[in-house]
Amino acid sequence: MLWIAHHFPQLSIDAFGGGHGQTLLQNLPLVIHDGKPQRPVLYAVNQAARIAGLQPGMALAAARAVTANLTAVPRDVEKEQQALVQIATWFTQFSPSISIEAQAISIEVSASLQLFGGIGALVTLMREGARQLGFSSLIGVAPTALGAQLLARATQYAPNTRMCRDDTLLAERLSMLPLTLFDWPDALKHTLDTLGLTRVGQLQAMPRAGLQQRFGDVLVHDLDRAHGLRGDPRIYFALPDTFSSRREFVFELSNSDHLTPYVLSLFTEMEGFLRARSAGATSVQVRLTSGSKTNRDIALAAREPTRHAKHWQRLLAEKFANADLTAPVIAVAVTVQVYAPYMAQTASLLADVGAPRSASAHHNNNKGESVANVMDRLAARLGDQAVYQIAVHDDHRPELAWQKNGRKQAKKDVINAPLHQPTTRPVWLLKEPRPLTVNANHPQYRGALMLMAGPERLDTGWWDGKPITRDY
Repeated sequence: MLWIAHHFPQLSIDAFGGGHGQTLLQNLPLVIHDGKPQRPVLYAVNQAARIAGLQPGMALAAARAVTANLTAVPRDVEKEQQALVQIATWFTQFSPSISIEAQAISIEVSASLQLFGGIGALVTLMREGARQLGFSSLIGVAPTALGAQLLARATQYAPNTRMCRDDTLLAERLSMLPLTLFDWPDALKHTLDTLGLTRVGQLQAMPRAGLQQRFGDVLVHDLDRAHGLRGDPRIYFALPDTFSSRREFVFELSNSDHLTPYVLSLFTEMEGFLRARSAGATSVQVRLTSGSKTNRDIALAAREPTRHAKHWQRLLAEKFANADLTAPVIAVAVTVQVYAPYMAQTASLLADVGAPRSASAHHNNNKGESVANVMDRLAARLGDQAVYQIAVHDDHRPELAWQKNGRKQAKKDVINAPLHQPTTRPVWLLKEPRPLTVNANHPQYRGALMLMAGPERLDTGWWDGKPITRDY
């Protein structure tokens, strides 16, 4: 087995801003406080607060004395868990074996390495995806889930921490990690520190019976799980059958441009969900909630099943091009209305000479925008009634063998209509049929004509009062 663990050290800050807490108040000190109501302490701080001298563990009262323009909000554990679920939803496109922990997500990826181009490419995809969702993560790789989590947490203090893919090297890689990385009670950590036991390797070298007798089962079991010496059963995250996700804002947003990072993160999460389901979407609803608790629903439609976040973002931008926000928005939600089987574009057997290859190709293999996508954008801006195509109609008469179909119906008719017309029939016909004169059985038009194909004889249309009898 091989696990990739993502540790989110600033989860409470990121979740506070709907996935963009780091950039929301990046120039203003922001802290999340926790603890007893009568004496709250700082749980997390953003970069501006850290520069001002604030650190987790400091009393909130002391922090206010240090920084006058401090923004302090209580910790919201429920919002943090919702954020982890949103991230896990996106991760399911890489593996169904996903475990959500406190401030962390672990993914078993041994069966996915070849599909996604190896561990390096997979880690890059995951890190970039988490960033697009608005969350910064630290990554650890190990043959055990707990071992990967410990390595991920260690990178917060030692960025050059080495990952581990080999079972035989796991004990060596874990031996120098500090015991403070374990989720043990503070009293237990203090006792170990008092005894001079600060590293994993020190405990591993001690007799198991003595450790268990002195410190209890939890310590020994965690050590064994981290080293793969004991089973570590987990409850895997279950992907829901349908997709619907929501982001709430700290401030009211009155400009559609300010919505972009939040909506794009929702579409990115939706893309991961659809990839995991091997599906696409043809209809998506975006719901904007204003301060008066009123909702404005925006319907987005795609001519072909698609799941790319950028495409849905462009469609929404076209909607806003004609009419911006009518009222300040405090929340946005995205729901897939219509699902459809997704057929990915088939790549060439032989790669194009000189074409660059990168991990980002997993998300967008198209070199240019397809005709269907352009039609979607035109319909989003001009309306469905303004976009149509010529479709085959089931009739032998040339003037009735086609019809102008709306964009929603056109594709269905093109697929289902029988293509009974001869392939030699010209595609450009006169508006009104013009009979030719015949001389000695030879059609004439500014002289004798040479018969290249046909003739095609039509004697039809008696059922609708528009009968014809012609030879083409």
